Amino acid sequence: MSAAPLLALRSVSKRFSAVQALDTVDVAVHRGQIHALLGQNGAGKSTAGKILAGLDAPDEGHVEIAGSPVWFGGRGDAIQHGIGIIPQADSLIDDLTLVETLALSQPHRVVRRRTLTAKLRSAASQAGVPIALDTPARHLSRGERQLGELVISLAQDARVLLLDEPTSALGPREVDTLFDRLRAVADTGVAVLLISHHLADVRHVADTATVLAHGRVVHTGPVAAVDDETLARAIIGDSQAPPPPPPFRAREPGEDVLVLSGVTATCGDPVPVRDISLRVRAGEVVCAVGVAGNGQRALAEVAAGRITPASGTVSGGRRVAYVPEVRLDALLPGRATWWSAMVTRLREPAFTRRGTLDTAALVHAAGALLDRHDVRPRDSRVAVTALSGGNQQKLIVGRELDSDPDVAVLHGPTQGLDLVATRAIHSEIRRAADAGVAVLVISADLDEARQLADRVVVLSKGRVLADVPASELDDTVAWRLTSGLPAADAAPSSVAEDDAE
Repeated sequence: MSAAPLLALRSVSKRFSAVQALDTVDVAVHRGQIHALLGQNGAGKSTAGKILAGLDAPDEGHVEIAGSPVWFGGRGDAIQHGIGIIPQADSLIDDLTLVETLALSQPHRVVRRRTLTAKLRSAASQAGVPIALDTPARHLSRGERQLGELVISLAQDARVLLLDEPTSALGPREVDTLFDRLRAVADTGVAVLLISHHLADVRHVADTATVLAHGRVVHTGPVAAVDDETLARAIIGDSQAPPPPPPFRAREPGEDVLVLSGVTATCGDPVPVRDISLRVRAGEVVCAVGVAGNGQRALAEVAAGRITPASGTVSGGRRVAYVPEVRLDALLPGRATWWSAMVTRLREPAFTRRGTLDTAALVHAAGALLDRHDVRPRDSRVAVTALSGGNQQKLIVGRELDSDPDVAVLHGPTQGLDLVATRAIHSEIRRAADAGVAVLVISADLDEARQLADRVVVLSKGRVLADVPASELDDTVAWRLTSGLPAADAAPSSVAEDDAE
C-alpha cells in the first residue's frame, strides 16, 4: 500500500446549484485492492464515481493516476487511461453482441472481428467468466450483462474498474458470482472501486472502505479493522438513525382491484410474461420477486396499463399510480424539480390562470410535496438531476401515491437506495395499503418482500412459480426463485446442477 494508488481523488470539490455534492474529498484506490465507497443517497458517492470515470469534472482538486495529476476531457480520455465502468443501469445495446459492442468503442475506422474476439476471450479468461461473446445482449440475464460489461472493460485494457451499486438488481446467487469474479480480477492487479450502501457487500468482498457523508470523507481504512456499528454510524452521519419498521400488521384485504387473467405480454425485454394470472385486492401488498430479466418489466407495464397484452385480460382501478424501474423515465431531466413533482397535475384548474400555467402555484405545491415526503434539497427550482437517486425516488413514489390511486404498481421502488430512504418508501407503501390501495411491488429483494408484502409471487422465465403468503417465503421458496426450478419441492441441494443455466 506504500506505492502510489492507481487512481485517486485529491481534494476534489463539486457543487450543483445549491447542493455541495463533494467537499475536499480524497479517495485512493490501490492495485489489487477492492475499495468500497459507502454513504447514504446524496452523500456524493455517484458524483465521485462520475469524476473518476471522466463523466464529470471537479470544480476544485484533481484526479491522479499512478501519482500523476490528469484532467479528463470526457469518458474517452478515461478509457484511454485505463478506467473501466460497470454502471448500475447497464449500457449494452440489446441487438449487439459483446464483440460488436467492443467494436463501437474502438478509435479506428476499421476493426477486425477476429482480433476483438481474441481480446474478449483473453479478458474473460482473466476474470474467469464463461460468457457467450456472439450472443445478442437481449438474450443475456441481468447478471450475465453485468459480467459482459466487466469483460469489455478488461478488453479495453482497464487497470481500474468502477462499479456503481452493482448488486441492486441481482439475486443472491448472481451476487456471489459477481463478487467471485471481482476478487479474481483484483488478484491479477486490477484496482476495483465498489460504490455501495450495503454493509453486507462490503464485508463480503472489500479490503478497504471510505465513507462519505454530506459530501465529505468521514471514515477510511481497512474493512477488517472496523465493525458494522461504526460503519453504520459513519454512514448515517449526524442524522438520527431511522426507526426500525413497525411490526407487520396483517390487513384484511377487500375486493379484487387488479386482476390479470392468462396474460401474455412483452415490452422488448428478453423474457415476456407468459400466461400469468394474478390478483391484488384493496388494501393488500403483493410482491413479485425474481432475479432481474425474468419478465418483471413486462409484468409492471401490463399491470399499470402501459402496454396491451398479446393475450389474456387485465382489469384494474380507474386511477393507477406507476413507478417504473428506470427512475429517469418518470422525471423531466432537463427541467427544474417542480416540473417532475407536478407533471401529473398540470391540467388541474388550481394550476392554470387564463389558459396558462400558474408557475407560482405549481412551485408552491411542489414545495409542499417535497416537505411531505422529505425530498432534499427542499428547493423545487433546482434541476431534478441535481437530486440524489434516493431523493429522486422519494419524489416519484410520493407524487404517485399522492394521486389517490386505486392501484399502485411499483417496480423496484427501493432499488439502489440506502436504509433511510428505503424505510421512508416502505412507510409510504404501508400507508397507501392501509388507505385501501391495491399495491403490486416488483422487486429482486427477498428481505423486502418478507418485510413489506402480504403475499409473494415468485416469477421466473416469465411465469409464476408460486403464489404464497409472505409468512411462507422460506428458504426453499428462495432457492426455487434463484435457481429457476419449477418443482414445488425443489431443495437447496438440487440447485448446483442448474447453476449453468
